[in-house]
Amino acid sequence: MDEETVNIFCDHCDWAHQSWLMRKYLYDENPEKEAIKHAHHAYFFSRLEKILQEYWMHEVSKLHDPARQNGFDNLSVEYIFSSGNWSQKVRGKLEVLKENMNKFARKLKPARNKLLSHKDKSVILSGATLGCFDEGEDTLYFEALGEFANEVHQAVVGTPYMFDDLTQNDVAVFMSTFTRGLA
Repeated sequence: MDEETVNIFCDHCDWAHQSWLMRKYLYDENPEKEAIKHAHHAYFFSRLEKILQEYWMHEVSKLHDPARQNGFDNLSVEYIFSSGNWSQKVRGKLEVLKENMNKFARKLKPARNKLLSHKDKSVILSGATLGCFDEGEDTLYFEALGEFANEVHQAVVGTPYMFDDLTQNDVAVFMSTFTRGLA
């Protein structure tokens, strides 16, 4: 496993995490969320919420594609796990993290296959909700993904990999500017 591949993989993990955080901080944990529900902006922000939800779910799903598919390698958790020359200790840790993450990713897979990557007519017409998970499972997933990325980066590059933690600040700055514009 080479450093460039690991760095790019870790960046993709971080991007999925940032996408999830953007939705989380803008909608779930936004102390100013009443401002985005204002009648003048509610439709815009409800569409944005759906876009952000679908996007992070799709990003997570892609991270859990098979290592190889149709003759091409996927830069996925499985590819990183199966292609690395990991020590016994690192391999054991990565395997546990991978299996824990896969449990969550499997819950998203029907949404990815039937709605996010394709437009399955019967699912759409039925109005079925796909990709459901229990509250907090997403948080546990991203904690495990961060550990996985960090472990891989540490083993190959020799330094820790930390996810970007500025998304909450970005949302706070946006909301501050946005709410001042409403006044």
